[in-house]
Amino acid sequence: MVDRALQQKLVALRSAPRSPLGKWPTPLLEVEARGLPSILIKRDDLSGWGRGGAKARKIEHLIGHMLARGYTDLVTVAGNVTNLAFDLLPALDHVGIGVHLHIIDDPPTLPAHRAQIFGALAQRLTLLGPTRSEAFRRTWARWLQLRREGRRPLWVLPGVSHPSGVIGNACGYLELVEQLEQLGREPPRTIFVTAATGTTLAGFVLAEALLRSTGRRPTRIVGAQIYPGRIAASTRLLSRWAALSMARRLPRRLPLEVSSAALAGGFGRFDSKLVELCARVGSDTGIEVDPIFGGKTWSVMEDAIRLERPKDGEFLYWHCGFTPEWQTLGKRLQPP
Repeated sequence: MVDRALQQKLVALRSAPRSPLGKWPTPLLEVEARGLPSILIKRDDLSGWGRGGAKARKIEHLIGHMLARGYTDLVTVAGNVTNLAFDLLPALDHVGIGVHLHIIDDPPTLPAHRAQIFGALAQRLTLLGPTRSEAFRRTWARWLQLRREGRRPLWVLPGVSHPSGVIGNACGYLELVEQLEQLGREPPRTIFVTAATGTTLAGFVLAEALLRSTGRRPTRIVGAQIYPGRIAASTRLLSRWAALSMARRLPRRLPLEVSSAALAGGFGRFDSKLVELCARVGSDTGIEVDPIFGGKTWSVMEDAIRLERPKDGEFLYWHCGFTPEWQTLGKRLQPP
């Protein structure tokens, strides 16, 4: 039975506008992998929208926010990672919102490969070079042009980093807590999740902090960094921005850790060890992970297992999705 304090938190978060896309709740599994204690896995890769992944959570809340406030167009930026484009465009088309998605050449990819990756979508995207300054200039110019045309565009940070997206991911965290309570279980001691822009991570931090305020046992949130930069700082900023949008304040100290141990040289980079790890995870669990995203998160989790020796069910791996073009998008590091 879900207690009253949790119900209040669920109502506060889930009152945020959303436009349903995914199939919730996503499955929660407990798996065995060689040499490890049993691991909980939250299967957001089975969200049921587009290519399947955690992005459906933030997209449906972003759309709800835009519809509720009368926005007509979305202007934003992403890198050469196809899942966002393939999930975002049909979702906004469905509700009649214009999409102006600019793709930075990051990680750098040959023009022929970019055309192959995006396929028919390439005609609807603005493919840019590798510099962020160009992306800022082009998106800002597009936003101004739409304003001059009498439209009401929303300009969103890369990766759809926006309070509405953070709240969508916070709802996913609360969904997990509900699932565990229905099984008579406490939340895991530590949750591992991929950290690119920090939006998903920020949602988990927000939800965990709100639940902790009800007297619940703390859960540590560990983000596996897959993009260089100050992910911890951006995550804290996003979580506090989302809390302010709900007229709430978060404690000064947040349950957040970011590990760059598996960064492997940068965004889209991977080595043979990561490839082998992904193959092993697939063989042991039947679950696909790729070495530019989910494989790095699994690697960070395995390092923690070796150091901390957790008991069964104390660690949870949040599976945010699978990128089938990882070999084209990524770059294998050559051994020294």
